[in-house]
Amino acid sequence: MNQDEFGLRVRQALNDGAERLDYRTVLRLEQARSRALAGQRRAGPVTVRLPALQLASTAGGTLAAGGGRWGWLRGAGLVAPLLALAVGFVAISQWQEESEIRRLAAIDLAVLLDEGPLDAYADRGFGELLQAEGWAER
Repeated sequence: MNQDEFGLRVRQALNDGAERLDYRTVLRLEQARSRALAGQRRAGPVTVRLPALQLASTAGGTLAAGGGRWGWLRGAGLVAPLLALAVGFVAISQWQEESEIRRLAAIDLAVLLDEGPLDAYADRGFGELLQAEGWAER
């Protein structure tokens, strides 16, 4: 049985059941239908709220309503994660930059103190030699 056949059978069952209803029930159903259609015609565009984007609060809908004294809190709830992400990226960048500066300063200090072997200064991998001997951590 496909979807069209099922729809036809449901319609037939509803029509058969409607014929067995008394007059008062049919009249009430007709009035309810006309009120519903009139309400639909008067209604403007429908506003859809996405619960995932609303502020969750213990106070019910007072904070999430978006108006009054607490309206700014809703906007802050959407901006705060982005701000935290930006601050995190800046902090990681600063930390990496400082660690690189410390590493290069340790190599420079070893060169200035002449504590490395003489033939190491001419070697291209001098920085790697100092790191292997532990000078970069000092």
